[in-house]
Amino acid sequence: MKNIIKITAAVAMITAVLTGCAGKKIPDNWYNKTLDYYSEGLSNNWANERDDLDVSEEMKDSSNKFGYYLKDLDGDGTDELLIGIIDDLAETRFIDLYIWHSDIGSFRILHAGDDYYIYLCENNIIRMDSWHGSTPEIRYFKYDSGNNSFHVLDTESKTLKVELTPF
Repeated sequence: MKNIIKITAAVAMITAVLTGCAGKKIPDNWYNKTLDYYSEGLSNNWANERDDLDVSEEMKDSSNKFGYYLKDLDGDGTDELLIGIIDDLAETRFIDLYIWHSDIGSFRILHAGDDYYIYLCENNIIRMDSWHGSTPEIRYFKYDSGNNSFHVLDTESKTLKVELTPF
């Protein structure tokens, strides 16, 4: 139940935050501060952790390796920033997804806590897996640039393995 509330809240927040954000110029290097935050945090055991940007326990585990991936998910010409796990699995597991919001700048719209993961799928579809005990709940989302919101899809899509730039 806790995960359903998180997912529902995330979708509601995504829709609310993205409404009406067209029209402002997006800086060329909008994601640099976020990349710097992750790089510094991973190198100093998260001594720089901010109250407004919680870090998953998985990122605090020094045996894990992380990287980032830039991908234009919504077709607006600006790449979104995905933070993921570098491992040998057949699909890339992401733990954070950032977009540029013209009213507030860089904004984390999805954060995988200790009980769910985000995956990039074909056709820029986002898959989010959450667990209730040992049973996963799988949800698919697609950004709708015309309405400036994410929609829950009643479809499946193949997850991708992508090359992450290491921190």
